[in-house]
Amino acid sequence: MKNIFKILLISSLFTGILSSCDDKTDLPYVDNPTFKEDFETNFPNWVKYSEVGAQVWTLDPTFGNPYPGACAKMSGYSGANNANVDWLISPVQDMSGYSSAQISFDNAYKFDGPVIELYVSRNYSGSGDPNASGVTWTKINGANLSPGNYSYVNSGKLDMSAFAGSGNEAVYVAFKYTSTTSASSTWEIDNVKIYGIN
Repeated sequence: MKNIFKILLISSLFTGILSSCDDKTDLPYVDNPTFKEDFETNFPNWVKYSEVGAQVWTLDPTFGNPYPGACAKMSGYSGANNANVDWLISPVQDMSGYSSAQISFDNAYKFDGPVIELYVSRNYSGSGDPNASGVTWTKINGANLSPGNYSYVNSGKLDMSAFAGSGNEAVYVAFKYTSTTSASSTWEIDNVKIYGIN
C-alpha cells in the first residue's frame, strides 16, 4: 500500500513539473546580425558597378520582402533581352574579431536567365571595378534560391568562416547578376544579414 502511495505521489509531482514546462516559458528567438541591409533607401553605401550593359541595380520601392517594401532589383530586360554583368557590393565589413561568420539573404526572381551569384573578397578597394588588378573573389555556393514567379525564399545561413579572424578587417560581399541577349531574368534581393560569431 505504501509503495502504491509513493508511486502515485511521484507520478503527480512529475506531471506537475511537466505541465509547468509549456510554450509560455520558451525563450524567444533573437536574431542579432552584425550587419543588416533591408534596402529601404537607395542603398548609397553599396557599390553598383556595371561591367557590361546599360541596365543597372535599382531600388524597387514596392516588391521587397515583406510586401509592400523596398528591395534591390536588377533586370537585363529593357524592350528586349540585353547582355549585362552587374555587381552589387556591400559596404566594408570588419570580420577580424570573429571566429566564424555567416551570411543570409532573401531572394526572388522571374523569367529565364542565369542565376544570381554571391561572392566575397578581402582585397577589393571599396570602390570601382571589382575586376581590377589583384582583386580576388570567392564564390559562396549552397544558397537556397527562389523557385521563380517572384516567390521569395531565404538563402539559409551560408558559411563565411574563411573570412573571419585576424587579417579580415576589410571584407566585401557582392551579388553578381548576369544576363544575355537571349535570357534576361529579373532578380530581387532583400534582407541581407551578416553574422559575426565569437
